[in-house]
This record gives sequence, C-alpha cells and structure tokens, in this order.
Amino acid sequence: MNIHYKKQGGSTLIEVLIALLVFTIGLQGIVSMQYQSVKDNFDSNQRSHGVWAAQELINRIRANPNGRASNPSSYNFNGNPCDANQPVPFCADQQAGPAALCNTTEIAAFDIWESICSAPNQAHNQGRGQLFNPNLIITCVDAPCTVDSQFTLSLQWQSKSVSDDETTDNTLQTEQFNQVFRP
Repeated sequence: MNIHYKKQGGSTLIEVLIALLVFTIGLQGIVSMQYQSVKDNFDSNQRSHGVWAAQELINRIRANPNGRASNPSSYNFNGNPCDANQPVPFCADQQAGPAALCNTTEIAAFDIWESICSAPNQAHNQGRGQLFNPNLIITCVDAPCTVDSQFTLSLQWQSKSVSDDETTDNTLQTEQFNQVFRP
C-alpha cells in the first residue's frame, strides 16, 4: 500500500488575510493605548505644573513679609498674569545682569508673573508659561487686609482633559487648583 500524501506548498490567501486582520486589530489597539497615554501624560503635566506654580507663588508671598506689612493688598490679583510682558523692573538675576532694586509692590507683581508665566528651564520667555490661558485670583480674606491675614488662591487653566473622551470636538476644559493659606 503506497499512499502518497500531497505536501503543502504554502499558505492560502485566506490564511494570509486572516493573519493580516488579526495583526491590524492588535496594532490598532496598541496605537489607541499610545494615544491615550500621551493624552494622560499631557493632562498630568498640566496639573503638576499648575500645582507647582501655585505653591511657588504661595512660598513667595510667605517670603515677602515686608511687602505684606507695607501694602497687605499688594498680592491681591484677578486675571491672567501672562497677558502682559514681563514686569519692569526685572526683580531677579539674569544673564544680562543682576536683579534690579525693586520696592515691595514691584516684587509682588514680579512674583506673580514669574511663578505663573515663566516656564522652567527657559530663559524668561516673555510671558509664555506652560499653562494655557491661566487665570489667577488671589484675595485677602480679611477686610481690611493685614500682614497676618488669610489668603485664598485660585489658579485656573484650560486643558484637553482626559475625562472628555466622550466628546468628539476639541473643546477645552477648565482645570482648577484652590488653596487657602496664611503666610
């Protein structure tokens, strides 16, 4: 009994198409995960920078007791500190030279601008910070404001939030950081 078996000469076209379909579905899943990861990373970076900038400003307010004593409302602010160019005089050392001599009100304005608008690791970038369209509100809780008064700080910015995946448009969501503190 001589049985001759036919040897398989290769894959059929259907097998190749099915393998290509499975590979494409897997690749689409990987691309989707990568997209979501980039989105999550950007949103996390924005939140981290917002909290860092607010804490930096709070520490600067605490470090300027003379400014709070001479003009307790010098740190009251409402608006986008990045709308204007960097404050003049420039109250910090820079490559062009040493810091200007600033009074307490100028130091307060400079502290607000540099904390919110200046991007780290860049040579003072003319008011373009890492937060998109920031809005800062600092108010003194007491009336009249004294050197030991409590302050509220609210920092808002716009971001394409991770939680907006159900929408298909490119609208921005407002993110916010609030803190009540006593300098």
